[in-house]
Amino acid sequence: MKSIAALAIAFLSATAFSTLRADEAGAAFEVKVPGMKCAGCAFSVTEELKKLDQVSEVYVDPKTKTALLSTKTAEGPGETAVVDAVKAAGYEAKGYAKLDKTYAEAKAALTKGKS
Repeated sequence: MKSIAALAIAFLSATAFSTLRADEAGAAFEVKVPGMKCAGCAFSVTEELKKLDQVSEVYVDPKTKTALLSTKTAEGPGETAVVDAVKAAGYEAKGYAKLDKTYAEAKAALTKGKS
């Protein structure tokens, strides 16, 4: 019985460790979309960015005219792909940058004080 419990603990530990490592491999990116004016604009940009390879989460804020991307790899989809996706939504993208913080931290900073 002890060996089954030890095996279960080892499995769960390995699973948790591999999940942490997978999260660490990703990155957060930001791009400005100056032409956004409303939630409909943000929705269009969000839908196009979600289609990109390597993108796991997207948050678009029309008030700050900023789109945040969480990616599955440190490289992400690349600036050209992101700019093209924003263009497909009908907008121009500027200021594409990889962030020094996590997606969650960037989103929290962007939404701070919003209800």
